[in-house]
Amino acid sequence: MAENSQLSDDFTQGNIVGKLVKFMIPVLGALILQAMYGAVDLLVVGRFGTDSGISAVATGSNIINMVTFIITSLTMGVTVLISRYLGEKRKGRIGEVIGGAICFLPCSR
Repeated sequence: MAENSQLSDDFTQGNIVGKLVKFMIPVLGALILQAMYGAVDLLVVGRFGTDSGISAVATGSNIINMVTFIITSLTMGVTVLISRYLGEKRKGRIGEVIGGAICFLPCSR
């Protein structure tokens, strides 16, 4: 098999919009599936549960969505910083970013 000398996912060259869309689709898909999961829960409880059950599921679903969005945003920020330091060839800073993320995420529980 011949080696491909050109990187297909090089964000520094070419059309950035197409590459960002391709990068964004899995994250967006996961967030949509999470929202759909809450909607299905609400439909099932609405069909077989009580009014207080519907209220509880709706509130819990919103809280879970908010937590998911916050964690996803934080991990995307960490990814951006790691990419930046890789591009700047400052690999020593990557450990600091990962360490900060590990310290922050367990403390946020």
